[in-house]
Amino acid sequence: MDEDLETRVARQFSSLYLTLVSVLVGLVLADLFGQVHERMVLWPLTLETIRTWCQILGNTLVALSAWITYSHLGLLRKRLPTIWDTLDAILVLVTIPLNAATGRHEAAAYFFWAAVYCLLGISAVRMNLRQATREPALAHLPRLGRFGGPYTFLYLGVPSYLAVAVASYLHLAPPLLEVAAAALGPVAGVLVAILFMREWRVAVLQTQPVRPSDAG
Repeated sequence: MDEDLETRVARQFSSLYLTLVSVLVGLVLADLFGQVHERMVLWPLTLETIRTWCQILGNTLVALSAWITYSHLGLLRKRLPTIWDTLDAILVLVTIPLNAATGRHEAAAYFFWAAVYCLLGISAVRMNLRQATREPALAHLPRLGRFGGPYTFLYLGVPSYLAVAVASYLHLAPPLLEVAAAALGPVAGVLVAILFMREWRVAVLQTQPVRPSDAG
């Protein structure tokens, strides 16, 4: 028997979502590496160039960490898409203004956009996880977005980066503080990916198919 149209769309949604996310993350990385090639000074090593290296590495790893989150949550989707699925994927493009602020002599704009990235990153994660609850078998997934879970770095990053941005703008932040704050980016990118994968695996193993009697 031929499958109905709703089932056909739901079956293809996951691959379509993964394609969109992969294209957007690829665009973000292409933009970053293009700016590295065109204008960034990476040598000789000074506190400013070390800060630039940390910013480049941080942007790269947080983009890849975002792709890991999007792709692994996208693998679980088998339903009709909504406009919110597109919106949460597009939020990854906030990395582009972060790229534009990378490697500048004045670091305030970079830390401001880092705070914005953390805020919109939290929004995207929570939106993504809430959309997962449209499928009863995935009702427990929103727990991944809790404070104290894999994305704690994003929650803490909003006030922390904003404070460094203000201090840097007022020329109150010493160069070592700016380097240390920039170095948190790559560390957070790696740890978020590791912690997410660990909890995602547990969540998937806990997922049970919903019986028709339960759904009713």
